[in-house]
Amino acid sequence: MDNIKYAKDVLDPARFRDLKDFCTKHVKEIPTYNFCRKEQESSNYLEETIRHLIGRDHHVEYWVRDTLDHTLMHVDGNELQHKIDFVRYKGENNPDQKTEFPLNTHVLYVNIDPKMDGGKLFLLPNNKYVSGRPIIDTDYEPLEGSQLIEIQPKENHMVLWADQIYHATGRVLNRDVVKHRISFMFSSWGYVPEVYRDHEHWSNYRNDINQPGGLEEPRPMEFDLK
Repeated sequence: MDNIKYAKDVLDPARFRDLKDFCTKHVKEIPTYNFCRKEQESSNYLEETIRHLIGRDHHVEYWVRDTLDHTLMHVDGNELQHKIDFVRYKGENNPDQKTEFPLNTHVLYVNIDPKMDGGKLFLLPNNKYVSGRPIIDTDYEPLEGSQLIEIQPKENHMVLWADQIYHATGRVLNRDVVKHRISFMFSSWGYVPEVYRDHEHWSNYRNDINQPGGLEEPRPMEFDLK
């Protein structure tokens, strides 16, 4: 498919080893959402790696995830702003919210046990974002017969797609054997979204709307790891 690319061994062995060690050791300390402007110097090892891979022609949003659970079908957009609005509107969508999208998405696999059962990436190459639907969309169902691409994650392999296509990840089945499924993801932006104007690193939100105090906005935070 023209809008999906796949690359093997994208980093040299020494650089990949350092990235894997960094992400595995610090994954819980890395903010949920991060942004680097193209005119700025890299402030940490993750940003250095991104610049090594794609240069500095664009601004970049980046994040690291270590999860053995599945994720629902979704598109990558300005998720941080949507989460802020979700809390401010008490679980309802902001009717005036502008949906914003990056130019692309990269997924680089950094800690994948070769014995992993499940945990695949699922891509719907022909199913682009449906206008009017939320970014955080728990009800999206692809049409019957939609083309589905399945990718088994492998270390130092990277997937890139350039459209707002729906994608998901499968659950890791052998959790007694596999303890990590760490992905390093980043997206190029042609401009700086308003939410990143003043703060470049953000925590996640709390969204348990059924508990007192269960809604809490993402918060700006520091990211001092080099």
